[in-house]
Amino acid sequence: MFEGIYFQFPKLSFILFFFLACEALCPLRTNALYFPRTLLFGESKMRPPLWMWIAKWAMISFFIVALMSPVRETKEEVEVYDILFAIDPQSLTSETLNDIQTFIKGRENDRFALFVPASSDIMIPLSDDYEKLLKIVAQMSVVPTEEKITRQIDRFFTTTSEGRGWIILLSEEPKNFVQSLPVDKETSIIVPSEDWVEALDRSHPAFSVIGVQKYFEYFYIYPLFLGFLAMLAYLYGRNQKGLR
Repeated sequence: MFEGIYFQFPKLSFILFFFLACEALCPLRTNALYFPRTLLFGESKMRPPLWMWIAKWAMISFFIVALMSPVRETKEEVEVYDILFAIDPQSLTSETLNDIQTFIKGRENDRFALFVPASSDIMIPLSDDYEKLLKIVAQMSVVPTEEKITRQIDRFFTTTSEGRGWIILLSEEPKNFVQSLPVDKETSIIVPSEDWVEALDRSHPAFSVIGVQKYFEYFYIYPLFLGFLAMLAYLYGRNQKGLR
């Protein structure tokens, strides 16, 4: 429950020693009374009960803890993507290959897989070895066939679940190229003639752009509330006993 909690202003704890010094070195000469009880004036001794002493120091301690501002730092890492390029062989032009290379270079924290259905399928599993990926992309050349994409491409994501699955389907005629797609994976259907690299970077920013989000959870409200309850108990005791 208290794991990772620390104080933003720990040096304010010296205030407690100030109160302790005042308690020992600066005793009150007269006891102020809240709503004095006249029946108690004749008593020779009026000592506060133990619970009032506990309430007083609990009030002081909790208020000081609230001033010290207990917080917990939380880091929220944005998920990386596991990206599968499913490429229509008939759309595999030099311009499309250059766009794929540009897209890969701009996403150093994502992993990529390639699938080109052809007479001899090109199947590259998810990898973050960008140099090899770029070399393979630069050398790709296939003979167009009538092969279609099916939901079986989901097997590219079965090796690991480090990132969020994302299928980028490149085809000038996606209706003829796609037979079925996995229902649990995000899919972007791209016509290579479009300026698709910038569009995908805007809709799915790279991890290096988003970074790691940090925020603080503040817990000062809890000691503040407990200190307020202790103060009410202490003031109630002073009212009932007519003591300081």
